[in-house]
Amino acid sequence: MNFDITFGYPVWLIIICLLLGGGYTAILYYKDRAGFGKMTSLALGILRFLVVFFLAVLLLAPMIERLVNIKEDPMILFVQDNTGSLAFIPDSTYYVNDYPAEVGTFREELGRDYDIRTYTFGESFSRDDTFSFDEKFTDMSAIFDGLQTLYSNRNVGAVIIASDGIYNRGINPVYASAKNKFPVYTIALGDTTPHKDVILADVLHNRITYLGNKFPLRVHIEARECSGESSTLTVARDEEILFSKDVSFTSDHHFQTVDLTLEADETGMQRYHVSLSPVEGEINLANNYKDIFIEVLDSRQKILLLSNSPHPDVGAIKQSLEDNENYEVKSYVIDEFDANVEQFNLVILHQLPSFEYPISAVLKKLDDNNIPRLFIIGTQTNISAFNNTVSGITIEPRSGQFNEALPHFNHNFALFSISRDLKELLSLLPPLHPYFASYETGGAARIFLNQKIGNVVTDDPLVVFTDHGNTKTGVITGEGIWRWRLHNYLHKQNHNAFDGMISKKVQYLSILEDKSQLRIFSENIFYENEPVKFSAEVYNHSFELINDPELHLTIYNEEGVDYPFVFSRTSNAYILDAGTFPPGDYSYEAVVTVGDDRFKHHGELSVAPLNIEKLQTIANHQIMHSLAAENDGKLFYPGQWSELLDELKQREDIKPVLYSQKQFVDAISLSGIFFLILLLVTIEWFVRRRSGTY
Repeated sequence: MNFDITFGYPVWLIIICLLLGGGYTAILYYKDRAGFGKMTSLALGILRFLVVFFLAVLLLAPMIERLVNIKEDPMILFVQDNTGSLAFIPDSTYYVNDYPAEVGTFREELGRDYDIRTYTFGESFSRDDTFSFDEKFTDMSAIFDGLQTLYSNRNVGAVIIASDGIYNRGINPVYASAKNKFPVYTIALGDTTPHKDVILADVLHNRITYLGNKFPLRVHIEARECSGESSTLTVARDEEILFSKDVSFTSDHHFQTVDLTLEADETGMQRYHVSLSPVEGEINLANNYKDIFIEVLDSRQKILLLSNSPHPDVGAIKQSLEDNENYEVKSYVIDEFDANVEQFNLVILHQLPSFEYPISAVLKKLDDNNIPRLFIIGTQTNISAFNNTVSGITIEPRSGQFNEALPHFNHNFALFSISRDLKELLSLLPPLHPYFASYETGGAARIFLNQKIGNVVTDDPLVVFTDHGNTKTGVITGEGIWRWRLHNYLHKQNHNAFDGMISKKVQYLSILEDKSQLRIFSENIFYENEPVKFSAEVYNHSFELINDPELHLTIYNEEGVDYPFVFSRTSNAYILDAGTFPPGDYSYEAVVTVGDDRFKHHGELSVAPLNIEKLQTIANHQIMHSLAAENDGKLFYPGQWSELLDELKQREDIKPVLYSQKQFVDAISLSGIFFLILLLVTIEWFVRRRSGTY
């Protein structure tokens, strides 16, 4: 071991240390004041000189640099598959009871010669010595990402991966190991024998539907080794069977898709149990069923179409809105309308008010209830009556003539975005027919489309929106919009761009602003391995965002057991990670006190089970063989522990590694220097006491 000494201060200061030690000694022992003999005085002077000198040198912060040879024993990394696929096979009791003990014995034997480290993988790659076989999915590629991060420059002799070769997350582990530098030995677990198995592979569905709608389900079915047999597909809710169908299997590798339709007849979070009856001799029943969750809302926007007389514009708008399940559309000619406008979220007035129907009572109700409205101006519109409404736009006809106005998109418009297809389509659309008039708009007006007369883009609006107080208003200043829908189909063979434009207008006008002072944001459906997360906003009475008060949330399960939480604060809002929950339906209540007022928010959520590991239980030993072959290793099976141990010991490249490393040590921290100084002081003190001095 070589060493060197460096100082934190200039080396020439050692001369000062020498002078300090010499001066102190000379003063203390000059002319043998204590009556010592010459030799004793000389010896004591040397001791005192060394003590003072050493102490002074230590003030210079000396550091000892030494080159140390380090021996690193080879590491063997044992990586265990900890997922649920091993718990759903006929031999699962072996893996739960006997296998962990066998691995423990094997690791003890390896530990006599190697540094053993154990990891598990499934949902993640982590250091763990215990195996629970309960992780919800398998990502084998995570093994090699973890090894690269943790052991890229370490003396890893070999990696042992014990798995059934089934993976359902990440990439193929053989490809993931392309940059791996360690030998890989594999232990092939699981059962490769095909058994009878009926599998509910997947159920495709919408997460949200609306009350009264019919919604589709698409069920993917697999069956293995079941040729000539049959099963029954059922869909149930609260023990009530809503759908049933017999399914026959025509081969040992049968795949089938069943489409069905259910009706949303109850609001709230609905759980549907989709299942396949087992066939005789089927062992794994865990993949025969699946629970799905669909939220049924009774919050479709109710749209009223009122027209002065039948018109193709009304039909085009109605068709567009009826294709969107978010809207419930009612259409009336004004002389047939006898309902209450207060029940609607938006009223579209086509050529109303007119000379024949001024609809002053309808307009008053709209104003009194702040109901949004969309005016479509036409030849039958009473412009004077229209100008008296709170529309944000005034039209002063210069004659009884109408222009042909093409649409031109206002690029400064920001109330909502439009698709690229619609922007392209606007340049191809035919003109609408607004009045040849003078148009005045208020400061709150936002022009969506300008009138383009010939090749001249004017400042006059073709489609404009205003927000007056709490009432949103839209105005289409010309009729003929039905032609736009036809041209959309002519150019694109669909109505998507036109329907999207109508939906954007209606959505902007009809959406209600949330004025509540406590707002909770969260998903409605989580999987059992996902943390349930919330975010929240609290507003004071001036609707300023605050987060001073403490915000509490309590989650209740179906049995009424409560789980209380307190939100964490962000810069001006709140967040909460409530962790994972078992599958089931839950409700929650958030409570906050602002001043003297107490605000509450109620909601529901569901936690769905994750059954990915149950879908595939036939081991894929080909993956395990390829993984070993591509990484200079071999494949073994449980019970071949001694053969694997012999194979590792016979490898000449698994051996200790010696390397040199520089170490820096503060001299003042060395116990040897402390005891040397203590020894010198003790000897001096002893001699002086023996001579009768102090």
